[in-house]
Amino acid sequence: MLNRFAVTICAMFAMVTAAWAGDMTRGLTINGGRNASATLAFNRVNDPAGQAGALTIRVSLSDAKNLKGYGFSLQYDPAKYTFIEARAATGNLLAAGAGPRPLFLSSNRTPGQLDIGAVKVDGHGASGEGALVNLVFKTDAAPVAADFQVSESVLIGLDGNMDTPARVDVGDLKPLPDRFGLDRNMPNPFNPATVIGYQMPDAGRVRLAIYNLLGQEVRVLVDEQREAGSFTATWDGTDNLGRRVASGVYLYRMQAGEFSATKRMLLLK
Repeated sequence: MLNRFAVTICAMFAMVTAAWAGDMTRGLTINGGRNASATLAFNRVNDPAGQAGALTIRVSLSDAKNLKGYGFSLQYDPAKYTFIEARAATGNLLAAGAGPRPLFLSSNRTPGQLDIGAVKVDGHGASGEGALVNLVFKTDAAPVAADFQVSESVLIGLDGNMDTPARVDVGDLKPLPDRFGLDRNMPNPFNPATVIGYQMPDAGRVRLAIYNLLGQEVRVLVDEQREAGSFTATWDGTDNLGRRVASGVYLYRMQAGEFSATKRMLLLK
């Protein structure tokens, strides 16, 4: 175990050092481990610790299995974005447990290129999904996803095997809502379908469901984890079994964390 741990540490430092030279995976063997199906995601977040007017991008990983460390190189336009800082996200995926904090490395030596790496040093691997790092930029322009490209990435398992993520997703970087909200459905009254808009300033689980006036659940439109942002859901006037419901007044309720809101709508036939 000690030798394998030492190899992983050396590999991580070699990876980030190589990234400074423009080739993160140089000297590394992508031999395939348990993280070949993982997804690396980049999404804008509201960051209370960030500077006013800053763009904060949270990098997250899903479907991790016994992960020891990671690294990636992010390309961006230095004429449009000024890099401010990179910091490990609070409660990040690699920090689970009561052991030593993960080693975290970042470099912005090359203009327009940000190299990030981290490795657990407690002898354990991390599994599941979670945030990794927050990247903070300053820009006077409207950020778009196409402005950011991941040129290289690597995931290192506890067993020393290495993978590249199956997917790298850069989400919508438009400004985020600053509060939870549930919109009036449009159109209203409606037949046969209506659209419900809702907002989430932070990532979390959200549930949006339709009820009749007796309080009985008719249809669940959304019940899942979502990143921060503005979303819509469409109700086509059917219940959870796909049956058309009767004309009348219905309630729709959004629940996300401590936020809850309910509104009315009218289905006409």
